[in-house]
Order: sequence, then structure tokens, then C-alpha cells
Amino acid sequence: MKVDSADNKTGRTGKEQYLEILVFFVLCLFMISPLVQTVREFIAPHKETPFGPLRTYPNTIGIINVLAAIVAILLWGLLLLHVKREWQQGRKPKVFLPLAVFGALALWIYISQTVNGFTEIAYVGDNYRSESLFTFILYLIGYFFLGVVLQSDRLRKALCIVFLGTNLIIGILVLIGYFTSPLEVFSDSEGVAAIFHQFNHYGYYLVLAILVSAALFIAAGEQVWLRVLCAVVFVTDNVILILNNTFGCSLAVIAALVFGTAVVIIGRRNRGEIIRALIVCGAFVVITVSMHLFNHSAAKDVTKLVDDIGNIAADDEKAKNAGTGRWLLWTLTVDHIKERPVFGWGVDGIEEQLRAGTNGMNDRPHNEYLQWSVFFGIPAGLLYFAGLCFVMFGMFPRIRKTDSVSLACFIASAGYIASSFVGNTMYYTAPFFFIILGMVCRDRFYAK
Repeated sequence: MKVDSADNKTGRTGKEQYLEILVFFVLCLFMISPLVQTVREFIAPHKETPFGPLRTYPNTIGIINVLAAIVAILLWGLLLLHVKREWQQGRKPKVFLPLAVFGALALWIYISQTVNGFTEIAYVGDNYRSESLFTFILYLIGYFFLGVVLQSDRLRKALCIVFLGTNLIIGILVLIGYFTSPLEVFSDSEGVAAIFHQFNHYGYYLVLAILVSAALFIAAGEQVWLRVLCAVVFVTDNVILILNNTFGCSLAVIAALVFGTAVVIIGRRNRGEIIRALIVCGAFVVITVSMHLFNHSAAKDVTKLVDDIGNIAADDEKAKNAGTGRWLLWTLTVDHIKERPVFGWGVDGIEEQLRAGTNGMNDRPHNEYLQWSVFFGIPAGLLYFAGLCFVMFGMFPRIRKTDSVSLACFIASAGYIASSFVGNTMYYTAPFFFIILGMVCRDRFYAK
């Protein structure tokens, strides 16, 4: 496993290269999963039942999850064998902190669920989110791990292109449906949501695609065709994000673009990249202003945000409605964390309590950090936050010389981390983040 990170020209064995192609294949399956589900719905639309639509998306993702788990188990086995050989030869194996922390978190959430009892939701998830205990563990030591071990520059860039290409096809279909007549294949979605169940979920996906395209546009070097693709995706997705009207995701994009531009100016110090970063920021402003003239959503959202902050600061009764009800959700969740601070309530263990506290409107905190803490205890929340910090802060010493894909994944991860303050994990969006987060770490994992 300890091989040079440059590419396939570094003396890797045929077995290692075949394993990497297998990893790439599984990750590609997830990257194209929204398009696969769109085609599936087009060919065989979902069935309506007395309990709502019979969704097939969980089946699509479930198949990919099983494949990802099998490949991850295989690679973990090989990694542990490597560690054993290192010990036997008298060498102390290097500990890769992000993977160690997420591994510890996976173990902790299993212990937490054992303490809380294995409910049906813990085994298979609920009908809407389909997130079981297995799913959460797979995020941490499955998809994140597979993102880390994908070593080849060529395959990493190809994976990003597959991600952006799939996103662009979905986006074009969304715009056609929005400006002409709604497409039947997207009819079950709430708002401008493409194939996803709800518009917020599409927003999480758009954040990652916008930022990957922006960063690759900035750092793509002489590959003009790639820069053109990234520019088209960036413009298309920003237009859709405003139509989607997920304000939290829009704020996350703004924060990540400012952060990314600062990283390029201060850390990279490349004149061409700085110019392109400023072009990206300028394009974002032009798109936002132009779309505001079309639907006036931006000014309304900013005004509402200012009012919400004022109500929270003044402890006004209206504060419970701040952030479209998120402030109430957060305060209720904190109360439940205090009740079971160590092991939490288990997967979706406070679903009924949150429904009761919000008149049936919500069943999750809409804050991923609170979600990890209330599900699996404060230790889980701290481990999750620590894992993110090890990944992100560990990138800064390498930022000047890092490759374009690692930079793109770094900036995209920053955007998703920001959006996580107002979002939930979902079985068909969270793996995108964990794969991309893992891809930030390639150079550190394979360092000699």
C-alpha cells in the first residue's frame, strides 16, 4: 500500500492497478447514480401506494452500497495485512489520523446503537431516508476510505469529470423542465429537485458540483476542454441553485468561493490561477444579480436572514421560526443531547420527539453536527468534527504544490462542511461528500 503517489509509472504491481480500477468502477457507479435513477424512473415510473410513492432510489443506491462495502472490506483486509508485515519486520506503521478517527467513530456508533437497541430503523433506515447503522458506518470507513486510496491522477480526474458530466446532464433536463413543462420523471420531487426527493437535497449535490467545477476551472492548467466543461457546469448549476432556492446552500457556495479564492491568492501564488479565481467570483456575482432580476429571491432571503438573526439575539418569540424553523429544531435537539450525552438516541432515535415539537413538520435536526451528536452521543460528534479538522487542516502545508483534483476536492469539501450546519445526511447525497473528502487526502495517505 505504501507506494509513490504520482501515477501508474511508479512501479505498482498489476494487482494494485487492478484493485484501483475496481475502486474507480465502484465510485463511478455512485457518481452516475442520479442519472441511472433518472433513466430508471423514465423506463419504469414509481408506483403510488396508499402510503405515498413506492421509491426505487433506495434500491439503486443499495446495490452500489453493497459493492462499495465488498471492495472496502477487501482493501481494509489488505491494509491490515500490510500493517502486520510492518510490525513483523520491526517497523512501526504510520498512522493516518483521519482514517483512524473515522474508524474510531464507526466503532463508537456501533457501540452507541448496541446500547440503544437495534430497532428496525437501525437495521434498514426509515422509508424516506433509508439510512441505517450500516449506512453511517459505510460513509466513514467505506466511501471515505475508497476516496482516499484512489491514487492515479488519471483516474481521479476521470472521476471528477464523470461527476460533473452526470451533473450537467441532470441540470440540462431540470432547466428544460423548468422553462418549458415539468418532466414526468421529476414529478415526484418537491420543488426544483431533479431526481432527488426534496429541493434541499439537490442543493447539497449542487454545492459540491459548483465548487468542484470552480476549482478545476481555476487549476486545470492547459486543458482548455476541461476548463470549458467546468465553466458550463458552474454557470448551469448556479442558475439552478437560485431557482432551487436553498439559501443555506447558496451561502455555503459564497463562503467556499471566498475561502477558495483566499487559498489561491495566499497559498498557491500562481498568477494564472489568481486571475481565473477572480473570474469565477465575478461570474458568480453576475449570475446571482441576473437571476435576482428574474425571480427576486436573493433579496428576500437576505432580508429574512437579517430578521432571523435579530429575533434570535433579542430572544424574541419569533426566533423559533428562524431559518425556516431550524432554530427551534436545534434547541430541541440540544435538549435531547443533554438527556443522553454519551451514547445518544441511536439512528433517528428522536424522530417522534422532533415531530411532536414541530407539529409534524420535521424529524431531524437539520444540522449534521447536532445529528451525529444526538444519534450517537457527544463523543461521536467530537470524533466527526475532529476527523474533518484532520482532513482539512492537514491540507494547508501542501496547498501550494497539490494537484488540481485535490484542490478541487478541498474547496468542495469546505462548501459541504459549511452547508452541513443547516442540512441533513441523505443516503444518496452524503456519499458524494465522503468520496470527495477522501480524495483530499491522497498525498498524505501515500506519503513515504
